[in-house]
Amino acid sequence: MRGSGVLLNISSLPSEFGIGGFGEEILRFADFLKAGDCKWWQVLPMTTIGLGESPYSGVSAFAGNYLYIDPIMLRDSGYLTYEECDSLKYYGSPYVVDYEFCYGQKRKAVQMAYEHILQTNTDVLYTYCNDERDWLMDYAIFMALKDLHNGKPWFEWEEKYKTHDHSAIGEFMNEHSKEVGYYICEQFLFEEQWKTRKKQINDMKIGIIGDMPIYVSYDSVDVWANPQYFDLDKDYKPNKVAGVPPDYFCAEGQLWGNPLYNYDEMRKDNFAWFASRIERMFKLYDKLRIDHFRAFDRYWAVEYGAPNAINGEWCKGVGRELFAIMRHKFPKADIIAEDLGIIDEGVIELRERTGFPGMRVLQFAFDSEVSPHMPHNYERNCIAYTGTHDNTTIYGWLASLGADARAKLYDYLGLHCELEGGENSRLVWACIRTMLLSVADIVIIPFQDLAGWGEDTRMNIPGKATGNRANFGALPAPSMEQGLHKAAPAARRLGFRPRSSPSALLTTAP
Repeated sequence: MRGSGVLLNISSLPSEFGIGGFGEEILRFADFLKAGDCKWWQVLPMTTIGLGESPYSGVSAFAGNYLYIDPIMLRDSGYLTYEECDSLKYYGSPYVVDYEFCYGQKRKAVQMAYEHILQTNTDVLYTYCNDERDWLMDYAIFMALKDLHNGKPWFEWEEKYKTHDHSAIGEFMNEHSKEVGYYICEQFLFEEQWKTRKKQINDMKIGIIGDMPIYVSYDSVDVWANPQYFDLDKDYKPNKVAGVPPDYFCAEGQLWGNPLYNYDEMRKDNFAWFASRIERMFKLYDKLRIDHFRAFDRYWAVEYGAPNAINGEWCKGVGRELFAIMRHKFPKADIIAEDLGIIDEGVIELRERTGFPGMRVLQFAFDSEVSPHMPHNYERNCIAYTGTHDNTTIYGWLASLGADARAKLYDYLGLHCELEGGENSRLVWACIRTMLLSVADIVIIPFQDLAGWGEDTRMNIPGKATGNRANFGALPAPSMEQGLHKAAPAARRLGFRPRSSPSALLTTAP
């Protein structure tokens, strides 16, 4: 079914608590989507974040980001008092996330809720722990051990904990059961709130598109608890790490530093860890985008300790074998393949064999006449974007184009006018309208593009670990509230009138 949607991370929603979360802000945005007849809301990974506050370097491939837990929902559930809830509010800048503040305050909120549950109803934690035991206990123990070691990475812990010695782990659990229980409670609260909100959003006929990074962080519970699944030496150091060679985004390539998979070991249990991960993702989302899909065909391997990703080598992936097993286990899994970057025939063949839709991005369209990103070259089985979280905004992109490239784009759009930003920008809306009129089954527009914002609101700069302008944080709250009200009229003034719903902002194109 054809449809459209908006890309906006949950952290970017305006909130009283310094970061967007599962509060009323999530429903206000869902109301906006419903008013525009949107069928999809795409978010970034919801896993517990790690280095650089990036959701793509999470501490766990399974655990949820506790920063999204809403204190008001905790209060309404009886876990916090009104006074406790009010004490958690943030009075700083509404334009970026103050992560240091949020880490402390949200942890304080979870701790207070945990103390309440311990006194009133621990059965809910036992039930939840039993339901999610396969990943939850390792996560809770890992995080409690991390606290014990003052946040040091697991590969710097004392030997008995570093090597996941079962006797030492059992002794630790007995001595620190309350600390381990805190992290079980953290995930229980995340799950309880997200299930509530997701059902409300789904009841509005809006689906959630999630995002799954292909790799996991070296300093993660996944590598610590399952070192056999990763390409590590006898001292638990990576032999080679992940990245991509020099490309459109970065002249030195992107050195991600994630440990690579040991596929030979994974084959022994029929890729059970991957199966558990996919199963978990579809408990959180309705549709799943798999980031860096091309690595399932071939992946770029760089020596551990290298200064950049220039000198690496392509290694054969495990795509066909893995996805045949996943398709058998999860025949209804609705997956999007992020097939951007250096794409060759092998990647294309793998995507076609899986049947997964690929991605098309307008900002990549004008590099050549035969680019698959040109809207007239789209096939139906694709997801089209004006830009992704890794791109600048459409307005920022338009402003960066040289005279020849801009003239080519203007001719393609059939519109020649001054470049202006804001929700009434004719050029930005011409780009959006062109995407919506394509044959793509789904079109996703980043919220910044709906509002016509510039480069300073981009979410991320690939290959740059720190200092990103938005830092995976909040979009300007006052501007967002205005944008929610003004975006739909701006679309109509441009002349977009979808046949299926005359009042719609974004919907199925004629």
